[in-house]
Amino acid sequence: MVDLDTHEIIKAASGKIKADIILRGGDVVNVYTRELIKADVVITKGRIVYVGLASLDFENTETVFIDVAGSVICPGLIESHMHIESSMLTLTEFAKAIIPHGTTTVVIDPHELVNITGTKGLDLLISEASESPINFLIELPSCVPSLPGFETSGAVLTSEEISKLIKQKEIFALAEMMNYPGVINGFEDVINKINSAKKEGKLIEGHAPLLSGKELQAYIAAGIYSDHEATSVDEALEKLRLGMKLQLREGSFAKDLENILSKLDLKKIDSRNLLIASDDRNPIDLFEKGHLDYSYKKMIDLGINPIEALQMMTINTATHLGLQNQIGGIAPGKKADIIVVNNLHDFGISLVISNGKIIFQNGELMVPLDKVEYPSFIFNTLANLEIPSYDDLILKSDKNEVLVRVIGLQENSLITEKIQYRVEVKDGILIPDIENDVLPVFVINRHTKEKKIGKGFVKGLGLKNAAIASTVAHDSHQLICAGTDYKLIFTAIKKLKESQGGQVVVTPEKTTLLQLDFAGIMSSRSLKEVVNEYKILNEALEELKPSISEPFMALAFIALPVIPHLKITDHGLIDVDEMKIIKPIIDE
Repeated sequence: MVDLDTHEIIKAASGKIKADIILRGGDVVNVYTRELIKADVVITKGRIVYVGLASLDFENTETVFIDVAGSVICPGLIESHMHIESSMLTLTEFAKAIIPHGTTTVVIDPHELVNITGTKGLDLLISEASESPINFLIELPSCVPSLPGFETSGAVLTSEEISKLIKQKEIFALAEMMNYPGVINGFEDVINKINSAKKEGKLIEGHAPLLSGKELQAYIAAGIYSDHEATSVDEALEKLRLGMKLQLREGSFAKDLENILSKLDLKKIDSRNLLIASDDRNPIDLFEKGHLDYSYKKMIDLGINPIEALQMMTINTATHLGLQNQIGGIAPGKKADIIVVNNLHDFGISLVISNGKIIFQNGELMVPLDKVEYPSFIFNTLANLEIPSYDDLILKSDKNEVLVRVIGLQENSLITEKIQYRVEVKDGILIPDIENDVLPVFVINRHTKEKKIGKGFVKGLGLKNAAIASTVAHDSHQLICAGTDYKLIFTAIKKLKESQGGQVVVTPEKTTLLQLDFAGIMSSRSLKEVVNEYKILNEALEELKPSISEPFMALAFIALPVIPHLKITDHGLIDVDEMKIIKPIIDE
């Protein structure tokens, strides 16, 4: 975007500099007053310069007129918090996927990629984002690893490194501070990271699942004013009343939007601090359902006022980001990030303008998004993974049965339960209890040569005579696998090693693989290719009739030791409430 200086923008708004684009005849969503107003929108050199009935003063022979009569002109949608790695797409392919759905700004936390590749991956992402036709606001991961001492990551960002990296103009904010125990207990390294962001005037994003009372207030007082982890209306209200910006999450697995919005009385509760976040969204959902436009339609179905819903994904987010004078609304001086829809109910998007350029029109991308050539390091991130032996995996006991700690999965929730269950021992080996859905789960270090394997049990997958494995395991992305039979588990592990990462379903009859060659968590292929392979993987999963709707997403998040209650890493079982490593077998 060629920006206008103050003199130029005054002249452009006065019609003394002719317009590049005029949207004529539509109704404009005014997110400042919650009104729908009949107006033209005039765009010059990437900026909105006039909103109203445009006179001939703005026109010349080169002005592009777009007749939007009968349509509604809205601000471009703003994603408040997302890990694009969940889409399994490179940044460029992700942009291709979301542009038709009206997203013009995305706040991304690349802590998945950085946990694997360190600053090399961060630099790669920054470079690719600089070429994108939409706006990517890149945050600096605050927790690499998410919980030091409890997992092995591919990289470590110390407070000293954070203090240097946060100075970069390409870094928008300090990403979600997941180590909330470190904040509350005043751990020096954590506090230094926060202070570095404050010193540079950078936003600090939050992650505070189930925090309440004095602990929540201490977390907020540290200077962290946002959260996307609320799962109940009571949790949401406590955080809103303490001044937090609440990012209502509607992802592929964690779905909190309906649960909270259906119970919040927006006639009594001010919605200015409500934002919308995807957090994690898989490629099929992006391809078939959409992005923020899907969340918008869901809100309309819940009875939310359409313009209030748009405020939550435009001006509310822009204000939280401190960018309300740049994006988030249609007014003079703002960036020309605009979408045109058929109406506020169906929300069919016919036009997307980003930074004053038409990038999507009538079903077609209008800008070239060429394939990017990536460096070799990004495709070789499983080199250190050693295939474990049978003895490495099995749990042993000299009893006939033992009491074990079990990770209990919950549908559409990242929060797991702590369960105790008795499992049978045969020939000294703890065996899977397929009938009661208590299966062994392992997390295997792939980042260093050090042999580290976390062992435990999980309930809720509902597998029968199968194993599943993945190198998508938040946030350190070790190899995680679970199954009903050790032979099938070994086959799954070997397949992922051979393919340099991915997700795999193994049964006695066949092996189905979704290859994720890009750092073991994303694909270098196109959206359509990834969606096709993902569908084949899902078909293999559906044949197993699992108990949970997203087995791989559920598996990925049980490796994240900063969300209650029981998790597993390559270091072992983690009691998140007590913040300690515990044994899978309970001493009796």
